[in-house]
Amino acid sequence: MSDQDFPSSSEELADFMDRLSFSDEPADAPPRLPANEDIMVTTSIRLPLGLHSRLKDLADERRVGVSTLLREWAEAAVADLDDEDQLISLAEAKRALSRVHPIHRAS
Repeated sequence: MSDQDFPSSSEELADFMDRLSFSDEPADAPPRLPANEDIMVTTSIRLPLGLHSRLKDLADERRVGVSTLLREWAEAAVADLDDEDQLISLAEAKRALSRVHPIHRAS
């Protein structure tokens, strides 16, 4: 058994357990984060393959990872929603304008 393997027999398990050390002393708490740092949380989302591929292309163009790109977009969207000066977000305005059909004028 190597140091990175798990025991596979009762003898290996006994040997492994004999090498462990236990203490009744409390473990050291992890250091506190500086005030300007935030804990990063991993989350998963399900995306269609085509959308993921497009996001990867966009991220590659910007030389960032997909995670960074999505985080930046999420931060911008939340900032838009939190902005109390606007009646609607910019994204909502763009979405509404994209549904408007152009006026065709007679020549």
